[in-house]
Amino acid sequence: STLHAADYCGAQACKLWVENIIIKDHISNLEPNELRRLTENARACHADPLYEAASEELAKRAPVDVLAKTDSQVLAEIVDRHVEKRQSRTQELAVVTVNGKLLIYDSATGSNLQTLDAHGDCINCVAYSFDSSMIATASSDRTVRLWNADTYACLHILQHDRLVWAVAFSKLNRLVVASCDAAGLCK
Repeated sequence: STLHAADYCGAQACKLWVENIIIKDHISNLEPNELRRLTENARACHADPLYEAASEELAKRAPVDVLAKTDSQVLAEIVDRHVEKRQSRTQELAVVTVNGKLLIYDSATGSNLQTLDAHGDCINCVAYSFDSSMIATASSDRTVRLWNADTYACLHILQHDRLVWAVAFSKLNRLVVASCDAAGLCK
């Protein structure tokens, strides 16, 4: 095969190029859940070229329900590497309701930018990441949800055993989010 020939000749650049073509061809034919599992396994096995290609493909075409099942470390890395960060934005204000709605307003004009049916019960807390690329909501429905602040798509759901009172992002690392439930359990 071409890969063996490149390896035999010692043409490392050629070998890497052929490997990359093979990887991209393989992952383009996978169903989203298969792609999610491959991405998680590639990360666990430190298969960096496969992980990078698979996570990029997953970020491009996986539906929210598949991303919601993704390992939290993999999801955080996908968001950090492949979700475009906002360069400039309006000043937004997030308002939450007792019936599970997340309302996003332009604080300069007061106009409603977005209304989301975010949770099935009261939302107790909302927080923006420090780079404003994500929004986190904590609810009495026992979940924390991470939202893309540009598309308002739900990126991940973190399940608790009890209602969740608080959620916050780390100032040092946008990939770290903490939540605390009624029993005092923090995740």
